[in-house]
Amino acid sequence: MELLRLAVAARRVGVHPGTLRLWANEGKVAAVWVGRERRFSVEALDALAGSAASVERREALYVRVSGTSGQESSLAAQEAELRASASGVVVAVVRDRGLGVAGVASGA
Repeated sequence: MELLRLAVAARRVGVHPGTLRLWANEGKVAAVWVGRERRFSVEALDALAGSAASVERREALYVRVSGTSGQESSLAAQEAELRASASGVVVAVVRDRGLGVAGVASGA
């Protein structure tokens, strides 16, 4: 059984060492103490990476136009573009209609 130090183990699963330390504290991944250092088995890390890969990514989309009228097609086009590039399941779409810049006041 190969044991990896915290930093190397964190790189292997693609998380920050602090995140891996927290997961070990919470019991989400097994750690073995060697002296004063935690070590992680390659098997435990591979199992963790496999379970993390099986969790489906969820995404919220945000589309915005400036102005209050006549731009529904722009919102729809933005949404279609974002949906096409989404890498997970789209769970929400937020549509925002800003007022835009009406003019710039001159200072005295």
